[in-house]
Amino acid sequence: MPGTRRRSNTERRDESQARILDSAEALFAARGFNGVSVKDIAKAAQVDTSLVHYYFASKAGLFTAVLRRHAPRVNQTRMDSMAAYARSAGTQMTVEGVLRAYLEPAFRLAREGGESEQNYMTLIAQISVLTSDALPGVDTTAFDPAIEAFISMLQQVRPEASREDLYWFYHLLTGAITQSWARTGRIDRLSGGLCRSDDFDTIVEKTVAVFAHGLTVGETPR
Repeated sequence: MPGTRRRSNTERRDESQARILDSAEALFAARGFNGVSVKDIAKAAQVDTSLVHYYFASKAGLFTAVLRRHAPRVNQTRMDSMAAYARSAGTQMTVEGVLRAYLEPAFRLAREGGESEQNYMTLIAQISVLTSDALPGVDTTAFDPAIEAFISMLQQVRPEASREDLYWFYHLLTGAITQSWARTGRIDRLSGGLCRSDDFDTIVEKTVAVFAHGLTVGETPR
């Protein structure tokens, strides 16, 4: 067609890779790593299986690429949010404020980012209960900087809390986060529709309300 610009090889490559990643992300989130084949992904992405292997070498390589796809953005939004809160609150920081600064960015990304981001959060929730050697690319190092910043801010707010308590606090909090990201629908059924597992705004508010008063201070009982 006259006037239509031909796409460059780079543009075509980027489009193909994005389509493969989108398809893999959705399928892995729905079925898990072992429930999906390269053939399934290639079919969903409308490409030949050889192209998947060409770009990502293997299913394991593709899975790793999917896990690392949104991590920089999630980390950066969290870091920016916590830094902004620290600047605005100064010496008046609270556990509630730190929690909100840490929680809101990722849930906002899941709510506003679309299907891809929601699939990613679901996938992260699924792998969070696995050991680091269970599947390729399953590690927490991508998120560690934001987690350590979060714990350091909690330490500033509650200097009397032991480092051990702070890590246990994070451990319990991350369980609530990943349960919410999984969007299992269980709370929908249990509550008879009073609560929705995709109501991210309410989830943030309830999580902040519960955990803001749940930081144990003092020695852990023996």
